[in-house]
Amino acid sequence: MFLSGLLLLFLLPDWTEGIGGDTVDINTLARIIDFVEQNYKRVDKDGHPRQYAVAINVPKDQCQQNFNPAQNNFLRISQENAMNVKNAITDETNALYQGTELIAAGTRKKKKYNMHSESLLLNPADNSPMTKLLNRRRDGCSVFYTFESPCVNTCLDENGSHSILKALENWKEHSGIKAFVFKNFWKYDTEKDPQTEFKQIVAHVPLYRCESETQCYACKGEGNTPIDAQCLPQKKIKDEF
Repeated sequence: MFLSGLLLLFLLPDWTEGIGGDTVDINTLARIIDFVEQNYKRVDKDGHPRQYAVAINVPKDQCQQNFNPAQNNFLRISQENAMNVKNAITDETNALYQGTELIAAGTRKKKKYNMHSESLLLNPADNSPMTKLLNRRRDGCSVFYTFESPCVNTCLDENGSHSILKALENWKEHSGIKAFVFKNFWKYDTEKDPQTEFKQIVAHVPLYRCESETQCYACKGEGNTPIDAQCLPQKKIKDEF
């Protein structure tokens, strides 16, 4: 018992450092998401933002403390040209951009429905744009950002044909830092409690909500831990008077 205790104490510092090194710095994450919004956000001609998703796979140090993404040091901006990305994801016949360190998607119009951004980037799970992106840098920092949270009835339905859960299971095996991020809640899920569905994401990759350049939340939800309230829709209080 005594020797086991000494061994645990001896190993603890490296173990703790390893965990910290594999987790995105939340302040840096906020700046990364703001950079994405400033450069690649999908916007209608009238200025109204539309649903889109972006995934990046960058050197690990670019997700750690004190990194400030800028035009001259992040995402090979000359290659991931903002106008090319936005033109690609706005074209609803394809709605997909695949670059070197960045992939992005809008919504692809079908006869009876629109294919969602998350599914376009993450499916088919074993040969998706995300699969190819992760293979380019196997130990990098990979961040998946969706403007609106994955829909409960399609993206997070484990038996659905457009489910992203198998892809997240594959992503879990990727070395390096991982973060799944959303900003707003999908409009049809604002009255729901997606606690169970969001925990399906957390079972594979850490979940975050980033509302602004200075405000990101770790959604938690590991094991029996509940999803943080900041990452769940706030139920509207009905007027009783």
